[in-house]
Amino acid sequence: MLVDFTVENYRSIKEPVTLSAVAQKQSDRQTSQNSKRKRVKSDHEIAPGYHVEGWDIELLPVLAIFGANASGKSNVIQALDYLLLMMAHGTQEAVTLQRIFKYAKVDPFKLDSISAQKPTKFELRTIFNNAIYTYSLVLNHNHILLEKLDYTLNTTKRPRRLFHRQWDENNKKFIWKTGDYFTGAHNQLQDNIRENELFISTLVKLKVDIIQSFVNWVASGWRGINLGSEDFDRVSIMVIQDTSIYVFNEFLKQTLNIVKKFDIGLSRIELKKKSDAQADYNIYAVHNTHDGNEIQWLFDEESLGTQRLFQLAFRIVVSLNISGLVIVDELGTNIHPNIVKSIIRIFQNPKTNPRNAQLILTSHDNTLQRNNLLRRDQIWFTQKRDDQSTELYPLTDFHVRNDLAIDKAYLDGRFGAVPFLPSEEEIILQGNKQCQES
Repeated sequence: MLVDFTVENYRSIKEPVTLSAVAQKQSDRQTSQNSKRKRVKSDHEIAPGYHVEGWDIELLPVLAIFGANASGKSNVIQALDYLLLMMAHGTQEAVTLQRIFKYAKVDPFKLDSISAQKPTKFELRTIFNNAIYTYSLVLNHNHILLEKLDYTLNTTKRPRRLFHRQWDENNKKFIWKTGDYFTGAHNQLQDNIRENELFISTLVKLKVDIIQSFVNWVASGWRGINLGSEDFDRVSIMVIQDTSIYVFNEFLKQTLNIVKKFDIGLSRIELKKKSDAQADYNIYAVHNTHDGNEIQWLFDEESLGTQRLFQLAFRIVVSLNISGLVIVDELGTNIHPNIVKSIIRIFQNPKTNPRNAQLILTSHDNTLQRNNLLRRDQIWFTQKRDDQSTELYPLTDFHVRNDLAIDKAYLDGRFGAVPFLPSEEEIILQGNKQCQES
């Protein structure tokens, strides 16, 4: 499970920002008598955190980021997705996917001449088998400058090194340090790791007991945060390649059970082989006619909303089955707000999410901030600093009551993260002036 993620000097992110899934402690939460009279739920009633044995923390199932256009909320989750992509498939594979994922490249903050020359930094903390794994990466356009992986047991609370590699510019090579708990044949591969490749992406392909749960989570993650009309075919075929057709069909069945409840008229999905190639399929949407017959057409002929919803539901099903992480940019696009709320509740409910899967989303829909859907520590904001860089901060920085109309307060600018707009009169007068000048 994700604990937190920190990124520095990536796209609009100049200074380090951290997105944390650690729940605020219950004793610190403010629950007024007035909120009880209004039947406003406490944060724990909205979404109980995942208790981690041996650690004085709980982890949240959903994180939602809000902010004005161009404030950098997409860049936060793009940075996380890019890191996980490199970890799972390597930097070279990330380069080949740049046509699909435009953000899959080292892209420092460019509005500052100093930052433009500095490396990009990532740090990812996760918990598996009650141990915290901390992965750190520093890189620039040319090569890796630092890569390390530590873990901390819940019994000792002391970080233990697994591996550490740092670039020595004078000798043009890496200086390696390996922990006593990380011995094995895999370390013999260190000399073969190129200066622009990650060691962790090699370990993902091997079986190393001490990190197996961690690398399984990395490898099974769903890369790509945007949901578009062309994506379902691609990601579906990727799943077919990685699993058996029986497992894939089971995922489809569970997905249909979800989308049918949203009344989009879809009866089922059919896959038909186009050739003998392993991943050469056509995907068809099947509908029932009024006279009891069936009619089908290519899935990409469905409405964009149906395609987006089905793809999202498919991701959710996979994630719920493998205790995974779903990252979605602009979750509410082409999907009704009530459906979005239902999706969030699927992750919030321990009965529908027994394996502790997690969802991270960005949205402009302030109705998601209304009471009893998201806890206060699940709501995050991004806004531009004076130098145009991204600032990321949680709602809990403002110590608001849980009966506050957060959605209204947000639009009123109480928490920042909203655009500063001229009046309608100023917009019209400015437009007339530009027309006259032209």
